[in-house]
Amino acid sequence: MDGYQNLHTHTTFCDGALTPESMVLAAIESGCGSIGFSEHSYVTFDEHYSMTPEMTRKYISEVNALKIKYADEIEIFLGLEIDFFTAWKPEPGALDYIIGTAHYLEADGCFVTVDAGAAHQKQMVDEHYNGDFYAMAEAYYATITDIAVKTDADIIGHFDLIMKYNFDCKLFDEHHPRYKRAALNAMDKILETCRIFEVNTGAMYRLGKPEPYPSSFMLKELYKRGGEVIITGDSHNAESICHAFKETGDLLKHCGFRHQKRLTKNGFTDEYI
Repeated sequence: MDGYQNLHTHTTFCDGALTPESMVLAAIESGCGSIGFSEHSYVTFDEHYSMTPEMTRKYISEVNALKIKYADEIEIFLGLEIDFFTAWKPEPGALDYIIGTAHYLEADGCFVTVDAGAAHQKQMVDEHYNGDFYAMAEAYYATITDIAVKTDADIIGHFDLIMKYNFDCKLFDEHHPRYKRAALNAMDKILETCRIFEVNTGAMYRLGKPEPYPSSFMLKELYKRGGEVIITGDSHNAESICHAFKETGDLLKHCGFRHQKRLTKNGFTDEYI
């Protein structure tokens, strides 16, 4: 099927606004050729944000039923966004793909989120990293170096998530030597086991960021290293399903990419951006 594909989609099973079926209908309405669901995996210390094992089984059953119901209208894939600190995974073979992500850090004997706004991030850095944003960045990237192995990821999700609220580098400088060294070391390590990085437009839709994450700097570095990309919306409602996909494709071409990955029933293939 032709049309955009968005493999990073959330619903009312987690923190999304619509049911899976409503998201399918919205994807059809927007002209998508396929959609993939990727709810949050079980994290024991944040059950409000993630799915329990019981809810995960219900989610798997519902998405599989939708695959059959809408087979003639849109291709549907079943995924999971597995966090680095996940406590439970479905049995092997239950999913079509996995997005590996990290939303938390373990600091001073507790788990802290890196994805809760600029003020929260600053407070977290002050409390746990003595106000040193680069120490936090080093801890984050040291954590995700093993993310592909830990989560069995097919796709690395929002690699530089800690830049999400860093408008105009007001919190820290993404070109600082400590930041670049930590990030690029993590990128090199991850590429040993997973080649596909998502290019996530979620913050462009929700926060008005001028570019996706990874940032253009990181995308250029990824291209130099032979990494591969896939555009996703990190969508939590209908309007964000394919938000800024064209603009992001243009950015990827500017960074050197000519192809992105697309998931099919036979695995990932290349398509022109």
